[in-house]
Amino acid sequence: CARHGCFVPYAMVNFQKGERQMNMDYTVCEALKHNGSGIWCALTFYDINCQYHKYLRDQVSDSPFLELDQGLKSMPGIGLWHAHVHQDSCYVRYASNFITSAARIDSKIMETL
Repeated sequence: CARHGCFVPYAMVNFQKGERQMNMDYTVCEALKHNGSGIWCALTFYDINCQYHKYLRDQVSDSPFLELDQGLKSMPGIGLWHAHVHQDSCYVRYASNFITSAARIDSKIMETL
C-alpha cells in the first residue's frame, strides 16, 4: 500500500539484479489477485508509471505465468516524490493530487519503514 505501508502476501519481490519491470509485473499481478474479488478498479503507484502502465496488459498477456482480471480497471499514478521531476504533462495526469478520490501520496513509504 503506497499510503499505509501494508504488505500483500506474495506481492513482494527481491530486486536481486536491479529494478526490472518483470519483477514489477509479478508484484502487480499478485497484489491484485489477493482478495481481489469484487474489486473493479485499482489505483497503482510506480515511479515510472507514465511509461510502465502503457505496456502492462501486453506484458501480462505475453506471459504464461501472469494474470490480470480483464474487467479490472487500473488507474496509474506516480507518487508526488517523483511526479515533480517528470514532464508537466506527467505531473497533471499521474500525480495523486489530480486523481479523483486519491489522497496525497508520495509513494516512498517502503523507504521510510
